[in-house]
Amino acid sequence: MSEKNDQARASLAAWREHKPTDYLQADPNFQRILMMHMGEGYQRHKAMLSKAASLSATRMDELAIVSNRDENLPYLSRFNGIGERTEEVVFHPSYHELGACVWGTGVLAVLKEPGNEILSGALGYFIAHNGEGGHACPVACTAGLIKLLQQVGSAEQKKSYLPQLLETDYERRLHAAQFVTEVQGGSDVAANSCVATPDARRKGLYRISGEKWFCSVIDASFFVMTARPEGAPQGTQGLALFLVPRAVDGEVNDFTIRRLKYKLGTRSMASAEVDFNGALGEPIGPLEEGFKNLMGIVLDTSRVNNAVATCGLMRRACIEAQGYARHRTAFGKAIIEHPTLAQILARMKVITSAAVSTTFRILAMNDRLAAGQPSSDVKGARRTHVNINKYWTAVQCTQVVRDAIEVLGGNGTIEEFSVLPRLYRDAIVLESWEGTHNTLCAQVLRDFASRSLHLPWLAELRDVLAAIGHLSLTAHRSRAAQLLDDVTSRIEHLLSSDTDYASLHIRSVVDRMCVLNSYLSLLLELDWELSQNIESGKSLMIDLYRHLFIEQDDPMDNPDLPGLIQGVCATS
Repeated sequence: MSEKNDQARASLAAWREHKPTDYLQADPNFQRILMMHMGEGYQRHKAMLSKAASLSATRMDELAIVSNRDENLPYLSRFNGIGERTEEVVFHPSYHELGACVWGTGVLAVLKEPGNEILSGALGYFIAHNGEGGHACPVACTAGLIKLLQQVGSAEQKKSYLPQLLETDYERRLHAAQFVTEVQGGSDVAANSCVATPDARRKGLYRISGEKWFCSVIDASFFVMTARPEGAPQGTQGLALFLVPRAVDGEVNDFTIRRLKYKLGTRSMASAEVDFNGALGEPIGPLEEGFKNLMGIVLDTSRVNNAVATCGLMRRACIEAQGYARHRTAFGKAIIEHPTLAQILARMKVITSAAVSTTFRILAMNDRLAAGQPSSDVKGARRTHVNINKYWTAVQCTQVVRDAIEVLGGNGTIEEFSVLPRLYRDAIVLESWEGTHNTLCAQVLRDFASRSLHLPWLAELRDVLAAIGHLSLTAHRSRAAQLLDDVTSRIEHLLSSDTDYASLHIRSVVDRMCVLNSYLSLLLELDWELSQNIESGKSLMIDLYRHLFIEQDDPMDNPDLPGLIQGVCATS
């Protein structure tokens, strides 16, 4: 073996050796975001956060690798040894050990008390440094059921189900799934055809019949399902929400798993096609408010959790790529010193910082809403924020992970070399979950046209702009005000145009909305840091963000660009 080969392997070994063992300690920017939003609560919960961040960087990482190997993926075992139907999904032991780690963080348990959305989101962010890992989706679905029961469940339902849904003990937990998609409907939920018939013997319960096409977390204890009660009107207004247990009196509820989905990503989490043959279910909330509660509670929760997951994936991609670039040498120097590669790294870090900023600002809104603090503008604006943020973070996540693979070159495509191939597959799935890009943009347009939700959204951003008061940010404030005026004008133009024109251009307007929101969210953080006399690389991040997404000037005519790239690359 040549000396050069020895040196190359030594540099790779050093890269692995220097990977962080605590994702909180390794992320000063995230620490500051939590301090800003949580106040004194950050110090109170720091040990809990650090424990989760350390576990994610060590044992959870190891288990996610093992449980996602092809030979260890879940499989369907429909009958037991004496021929009794079980519809059991069998997982590798590493999957369950990883689940015990995830549930043990308290990511769901902290939702017992209102006002802990940031705390739960931070724990989820660390968990997602390992991709979906087979458990980020079950956590999101269970969180959706927790909130559904907390907000519209009966007293008996809350008493019966919430304690185990909030459990930290993996062996004792109840976990949830949500089944909406049908083969003929997809995003067109109004076309759903599953039927709910009142049970003849059990008053208040229903029998659910029909097919659900994409059923993730098929091993769940409870399925939150849409179905149309007999006699209910067509369209979304006729859909009700039901809670369908996996088993009734110790036997499989009346459903049959056709097959498990062989997915591109999130492969260690089992998804399936399912036939319901009169499965017993109970309504959650009033029947006539099923679609409202589906959108306003269940999918809303999943969309926020989806964004949290993309943030975790992006941050892990940055960790992998930057660490590799600092240790790998080519043409006589570390590859991070090559301007073309440094530019990729800097762009990755800026996009990741913007995604974390917008996502945790939404979680902060949730906590303020729970405390009864915000104005009606914040409550009205939040729905739009959730939808555009799910869209934007999902799009950017795939690009960031892809960029990280480019930094590692051919090594970045090798499953056993790094986590990046699995993160990339998961990122593509996260783009489609909880609403495709076009679905989310169309919903924003409908909300603006039919409910005038652009007004509170724009008003909330004006409030954010007004709150950015540090004198050094005057130029940024002026630029943000111009961008806000531009976005306002574009929205008004859409709403005054015909339907086809508005549908054609809504996505480009949403892109502009996301740029504005990210810019203001980052400026809000910088303003807070300046007020606390904290020195960081946030101003460099924002300047590079401005060049990349707002001014989009010719990089060849920008003498500041090399310095910005180097400065951003130097940050942790």
